[in-house]
Amino acid sequence: MSKLFKRYVEVVTGNLKFNNTDLDIEFEVPFDDDLEPNISEITIYNLSESTRNKLKRGEVISITAGYVEDKGLILNGRINSITTTPLGADRATVIKVIDTYSFNVKKTLQRSYKGKIKADAIIKDLVKALGLKVAVLKLPKNKLYDKGFSINGEIFKKIQDVANDCGASAYISRQQTYIRPITEGDNHRFILSPDTGLVDSPEYFETERKGIVMKGYKAKSLLQHRMNTASIIELQSIVTKSKVRVKKGKHICKGNSFYTEVEAIL
Repeated sequence: MSKLFKRYVEVVTGNLKFNNTDLDIEFEVPFDDDLEPNISEITIYNLSESTRNKLKRGEVISITAGYVEDKGLILNGRINSITTTPLGADRATVIKVIDTYSFNVKKTLQRSYKGKIKADAIIKDLVKALGLKVAVLKLPKNKLYDKGFSINGEIFKKIQDVANDCGASAYISRQQTYIRPITEGDNHRFILSPDTGLVDSPEYFETERKGIVMKGYKAKSLLQHRMNTASIIELQSIVTKSKVRVKKGKHICKGNSFYTEVEAIL
């Protein structure tokens, strides 16, 4: 816990850099394991008019957050909208950020595939049609579609469906697309315990997804940049000692609140 003091927040876009030493900055950064783009919100108070005018829609923007001795990237996306409104004696500039690169999430396709086609071939074709940048494509089960496969609708939904058929999750994180087993992720060898920022006891849950029961824990910690979609963490508390994979969560910085909440599966 010795490194978890003196909060650090840095927002970078274009040639602009903002930090929590000079400015009041708030944010909410959600993350999950599906292809629907997430919208994060950054609020910066009392920016000058000239600085506000330099903020551009479509520009890449990032947040690095944590503590002076333990910080890391928690958001890398593109500016979706910018609004500034009076708030008492202050001015609040709200920047909404989409956590993906530019592609048409509503793009549709009408196409049929002949019988005896495997899932990976379908996914590769659909990914190319949608223009996704794939960092990882690994299917636990490469399903064979004996009678063929057809699509007549939104491409990204079909990618999700085929991935689910194979026991994989498909999601976008920090402008990269991942299609891999729901049990696999990025192992930072991080132990989440009361000594490293765990707040309260983890809460056990069970949920069903396409007939498969998933078990796991909901946990809250002091803001932790290592926890993101598919992060593998060691959860240690009085109620459990287990290895879990983060399914979804959010990073929050607002007023005195500076924390990360996650749902993680066993």
